[in-house]
Amino acid sequence: MEKAKKYLLLMITIALFGEIYFYPLHSSLRISAGIIALNLIILLVDDVSEFSIAILAAVAVFLLRNSTGMYFSNLSLLDVASYNLPSAVYYLVYGFLTFFLGVRKHRDQLLPTIVLMTSVDSLSNITEALIRDKLINYQMLQVIVLVGLARSIAAYFIYSLYKNQELFILNREHQHRYGQLNVLIADIQAEMFYLRKSMDDIEQVMSKSYKLYEKYKDHADLQEDTLDIAREVHEIKKDYHRVLGGFESFLKNFEDGGTMTLKDMQNIIKENTHRYLSTHQKDITIQFYFDDDFRLIKYYNLFTVLNNLIINAIDASSDSGFIEVTEHSNHDHILFAVKDHGEGIDEDIMPYIFNPGFTTKYDVHTGKSSTGIGLSHVKNILETLGGSITVTPNTEKGVSFVLSIPKQSLIG
Repeated sequence: MEKAKKYLLLMITIALFGEIYFYPLHSSLRISAGIIALNLIILLVDDVSEFSIAILAAVAVFLLRNSTGMYFSNLSLLDVASYNLPSAVYYLVYGFLTFFLGVRKHRDQLLPTIVLMTSVDSLSNITEALIRDKLINYQMLQVIVLVGLARSIAAYFIYSLYKNQELFILNREHQHRYGQLNVLIADIQAEMFYLRKSMDDIEQVMSKSYKLYEKYKDHADLQEDTLDIAREVHEIKKDYHRVLGGFESFLKNFEDGGTMTLKDMQNIIKENTHRYLSTHQKDITIQFYFDDDFRLIKYYNLFTVLNNLIINAIDASSDSGFIEVTEHSNHDHILFAVKDHGEGIDEDIMPYIFNPGFTTKYDVHTGKSSTGIGLSHVKNILETLGGSITVTPNTEKGVSFVLSIPKQSLIG
């Protein structure tokens, strides 16, 4: 049923475009825009048979022109039908030649497609002209070929515009999904920090429980209870280890997937940041000033760091503000800076901001504190890269976080 609706819509479209026409050299040959519509359908719609749609177009054009001819003239139905029959033959010949020559197979090649469509158009028009006038002169032949070329170029130009727009949309969608993937990686890395910390805590609990078991050998019930606790904690540890191993395997596969340019990372962070600002309804301007465009390895690590610092800068700002993210490099290091003009950091708490669990952020609705994991996670990542992070108050207000990362760690 859906297929039938599609064919009906396409044949009506061709018939209506077929009513846009002119007569070259005052001949009885009608040159219409219907064939441009047919060409576009052949090039764009894969699940439509070239010959089938040409047959349906021939029927639609024939019926529509007979109807309008009867309404606007005093000719008999037989005369109108005889006059319009060559047009129907034109579409039939066009469909057969298009299918036989395989025009659709060459659609991604500019010159072959235009040559084939021009040839098919010209041969079909010559057939129509011979049926109408029984002869054709050289001047008419020139016009037929030129019109065929013009219609073919017009159809292929529209087809190219459509495909380029489609490719642009696909690239945008790919970029959007790739950005979401990098955000996911950043979130997973933060959760892995928790898991590793929990693994250490579990190990300590299990060790203490076993020590109690060794200590109270003379108390059978207590010894059995402490041993049970040690066993249960050991099972929990195995589950954590399995989950952590899965995350690490995923990140390893992600790391092996390739590289990313600094420019692409900047675009992904921009998109993610704008989405975050829109969600939180903040009117904050963020400017990026990157001097270089290195191709990065372990780019997800850098993405995680910059993303964390930028989100922190947004959270530290009021509903409006300005944030700068800059990059430059020297011989050995790549330097990044994230500078905000927010509420700043008090001097007395400055030494503690990189401690795991330290936070000054609370949910205004629930009163629940933030995890305090962001900056400690940033510092942890930078240390694995052999880099460093410093924080300094700005002259007016806000703070600047400055990162220094060895080039070897990021670009190999």
